Amino acid sequence: MFPTIYNVNNAVHREKMAAFDYDWTLVSPKDGKTFPSTIDDWEWLYPTIPEKIKKYYEDGFMIVIFTNQSKAWKHEQIKLVATSLCIPIFIVIAIDKCDYKPNPTLFNIFIRDHKLNKEKSFFIGDAIGRKSDFSDSDKVFAENIGVPCYCPEQVFHVKHEITEIPTIPLTDEKQIIIMMGYPGSGKSTIAKNICKNECFIYIEGDLYKSSTKMIKASLGHIENNKSIVFDATNSSSKKRKEYIELGKKYNYKVVCVHVSTPLEIAYKRNKLRNYEKYVPKIAYSVYSKNYEQPNENEGFTLFVI
Repeated sequence: MFPTIYNVNNAVHREKMAAFDYDWTLVSPKDGKTFPSTIDDWEWLYPTIPEKIKKYYEDGFMIVIFTNQSKAWKHEQIKLVATSLCIPIFIVIAIDKCDYKPNPTLFNIFIRDHKLNKEKSFFIGDAIGRKSDFSDSDKVFAENIGVPCYCPEQVFHVKHEITEIPTIPLTDEKQIIIMMGYPGSGKSTIAKNICKNECFIYIEGDLYKSSTKMIKASLGHIENNKSIVFDATNSSSKKRKEYIELGKKYNYKVVCVHVSTPLEIAYKRNKLRNYEKYVPKIAYSVYSKNYEQPNENEGFTLFVI
């Protein structure tokens, strides 16, 4: 089956092309899932996208979406999204896997004998071979059709909202602080803020990879009477107990700071991170599977943010 081409709002060919992938380039599911579940399950990946695309059109670019989609309802969703921009847009969809990007068939069937200035055109996609990407298909697609390729965060210039960092009413006594929350919940920001106090030492789970190594790294600081902040997800009572036992052994007060940011918000933040800091989706499933609500009966003072 040939690729399907939709014309939204009477689009016409122009010599400059601003082309985009669809999923996780223009939109994402609302609830943090990797894939949408219904036609209405979408939101702009970045709030700047609508105005940015409209500006490209005003500057003389034709707007094109190139995407691989096998489900009919996704076609309807993409048309709905494109229509919401109120500008002319072409949508070019590969239905058969043999035509999927990075195969240039999508582009060749669309462009035919129309003139295109490839030096002034470009393609934006999220699959460019980074650590967090499922493939490099968008990068290779752009190479195959002869235009520059950019990732969404390069183009849409998102400025992360700066919010006030919650403060924890901590005392000067020696203490162990157990951070808890999804990746992307904001717990590391809070932990580092606590450690601006020179009495506290920051022990990072991403660096040491296991609670055993984190505890080992803390021992020298404990000998120097420093308080310790253990920054990891710590979703299970079993994991938290390791730090509680450490506190008992050295007569430290133990505090648990549960950063209760919902999954959908935490995962959305994660997707917008630089790829070096991206956390795979499976980490969220593991957190949810092992999750046990923290309770002061475990042996700590609890703060929920």
